[in-house]
Amino acid sequence: MAQIVAAMSAVHTPLLTYMPHMADEAMWAKINRGFATLQDTLKASGADTLVVFSDEHFNALSPRCYPSFSVVTAETGVGPIENWVGIPQNSIKVRFAPELAETVLTEGIHKGFDLTRISEAGLDHGFFGTLHFLTPHWDLSYLWLIQNCVLSPKPSVGRCYDFGRMVGEAIRSWESSRRVALVGTGGLSHAIGTPDTGRIDPQFDQWFLDLLCANSPALREITDAQIDPIGNGTHEIRNWVAVAGAVAGTKGEVVMYEPMMGVGFGMMRFQIA
Repeated sequence: MAQIVAAMSAVHTPLLTYMPHMADEAMWAKINRGFATLQDTLKASGADTLVVFSDEHFNALSPRCYPSFSVVTAETGVGPIENWVGIPQNSIKVRFAPELAETVLTEGIHKGFDLTRISEAGLDHGFFGTLHFLTPHWDLSYLWLIQNCVLSPKPSVGRCYDFGRMVGEAIRSWESSRRVALVGTGGLSHAIGTPDTGRIDPQFDQWFLDLLCANSPALREITDAQIDPIGNGTHEIRNWVAVAGAVAGTKGEVVMYEPMMGVGFGMMRFQIA
């Protein structure tokens, strides 16, 4: 059976590639150390497959048709689909893991999740932004799981935790010798396209990171009413919560946190034995 060998989360802000000058030399030193730590964790785990929990920013999906939970079943993906992120458009091709995608679809239906099959999806910064730094050689197989973090009504944070838990069970039931790592992308506190754009809430971020690293059952009780005042982009913490669900009971640690570049800029990893 397949094994989960690593689990982590990190921001996916496109400013890292689009406007890198927004971070000064000291900030970049922290960013590079953070990603180096996650890279080392991934390498030490021997992972050959990476499952990515993220939202999607109306490139592969449309606001006219945006499911709560989607599974990308394509064999390959090309990106970045956006032409403004500072990386040549459609210059990277990745190998997906369609067999694992089918396993997650089947397990999800059996566990009461109505999942949407996405058979073709260009890679937007929700997928690409973190992995550009985490797996710069694009030498793994990938599974992209898309959660609705952008359009109301969104699935509850608790439902996203349960989705992650189901995905973890599906991976462990997969009749394969693959070594699978997980990454959640997005967040932390930030707002996009509103008067609050640029505002960060370190107190909220620290509270959330404490719950996440404890893998506390209280994660499931976080409500939209708590998230909404912090900024619309903060709803992307659902992707971090899904990773916690996949490794339920496992504790974590913060790799780095700094309020900068208009976002609660954080990275963390779970302590997989």
